[in-house]
Amino acid sequence: MGSIDDLPGSSLPVFYNVVHAVGKQCPNQRDDVKLIQYLLISFYEVSEQIGYKKPPGNLAVTGNCDQTTMNWISDFQYNLRKNSKPVALDGRIDRVRNKSGIGSISKTRYTLLFLNRGVMKYNPDAFVATPYLIPLENPMNVPPPSNDMVGQEIVVPSSGGF
Repeated sequence: MGSIDDLPGSSLPVFYNVVHAVGKQCPNQRDDVKLIQYLLISFYEVSEQIGYKKPPGNLAVTGNCDQTTMNWISDFQYNLRKNSKPVALDGRIDRVRNKSGIGSISKTRYTLLFLNRGVMKYNPDAFVATPYLIPLENPMNVPPPSNDMVGQEIVVPSSGGF
């Protein structure tokens, strides 16, 4: 379940975060998927005024990470990269895990921050309405980050640590 998070000192002081990643090879927890679907729909409702074409297919807030949801995530990332935004083209939206806004693996900005910023700037009514329409967790109850890779084996060295 998503939550409200903060990024002090940035142009996005508060944003909506997921608990578990959404998209390709992700846990795709129902409430996290709903948050991403809602934000994507809210962004693409007004996207043509800023030069982003709505992806094919009708995306709905269902909580199921279907092919349309994954296509919209990939399309959003592709459009960001096409517009010189430093984002990974991995077909997933990861939890923002640190206050720098930069992923520790990809060394790029989190897609979720660009999505939040786009909705906040170009569809502010939808941004403000998010907690009234999408279930969110109390930030004090959000569990610590976990490995969000599904279908991949984690290898632990024989020494027992990393």
